[in-house]
Amino acid sequence: MKKYLPTLFILLLFNSWVSAQSNATDFVAGTNVVFEDHFELDPAGDFPAKWSTSGSGQVVELMRPKGKWLKISQPTAVSPELTEALPENCTIEFDLLLKKVSGVAPVVMFGVTPLSDVSAGDVYRSNIFVKLMSYNEGDNASLVFGKNIDDLGTKKDFPFGSYIERPLHISISLNNTRFRVYLAGQKVVDLPKLLTPQYRGNFFVASSEIIPASEESVYISNIRIASGDVDARSLLIKQLLEQGSAVTNAIQFDNKSGEMTTQSQPVVDQLGQALQQNPSMNIQVNSMEEVPAINGTGDIINKDKLKEKAEKIKAYLVSKFKIKTDRILTDAKVKTATAVDKSKTLSGAKKLLTEFVKL
Repeated sequence: MKKYLPTLFILLLFNSWVSAQSNATDFVAGTNVVFEDHFELDPAGDFPAKWSTSGSGQVVELMRPKGKWLKISQPTAVSPELTEALPENCTIEFDLLLKKVSGVAPVVMFGVTPLSDVSAGDVYRSNIFVKLMSYNEGDNASLVFGKNIDDLGTKKDFPFGSYIERPLHISISLNNTRFRVYLAGQKVVDLPKLLTPQYRGNFFVASSEIIPASEESVYISNIRIASGDVDARSLLIKQLLEQGSAVTNAIQFDNKSGEMTTQSQPVVDQLGQALQQNPSMNIQVNSMEEVPAINGTGDIINKDKLKEKAEKIKAYLVSKFKIKTDRILTDAKVKTATAVDKSKTLSGAKKLLTEFVKL
């Protein structure tokens, strides 16, 4: 028996690694916010100002979890009031609260629809949908996804029980024809050829009609819709992998805190995913300050502070993506730009760039 223990141990480690890889998320949030709402300005009891509805709903303030939520009763659909259709590349995020029920749980439905306003038509008939069904029934709980009312959908299991009475973060990624959905960071839907332009009318959430009616409603909060230059970021990583280096100005730092901005994180996230997928690849991160040529020379204010930015990018990758520290080197560089108008000051002409080099 003893001679089999090392083999068994190796198999357990391998299965653990495979599980970790399968659970690693590839979701990258959009950077340019199109719509965002946390209901802070909406009085409890009112329907939120920036939303439309096919039925009824109201903002409620909860203590656990603390915050304001939009409570959607059966059968009701809600959609944000957008000025334009959803961008070709965009992400949709929101928190869903699954309340504990003793009887029938509500059917939670969300997705995209040709309708720009759910009050103007029947969103239940025309949509790309995801349904969360029987979330309080253990093995009977399921996720179903499909397109339009005639599609019975594809069924998938998900452990909803562990998210009852606490927020479940839902993320949707729309990229050209590709439709992806993540629950708590885990990808549950990935359909590369599902989306067509007419289904970018709007995003919706609904409480579907069921018999007998549920004793509870659907609760959502912290909605964020953002467009993203996903293709541009992918090209950056492609350039790094194929050409050995890439430079971007999309990674910036807050002037007061010195921390990397949240808008910069999606770019670094794609780098982290590339490092996870290529475990033999090592890189160097160079923070570069582009300055104008002054009498044929460049200048740099503080190289140590500049290198701190590269160190913060490294720390982010190590922390979020569990990249070994010895796989990432850092440095600071000055890049001399072409001569600029002498009326411009040196500080005004400086520009922060980040260079990635494959080692």
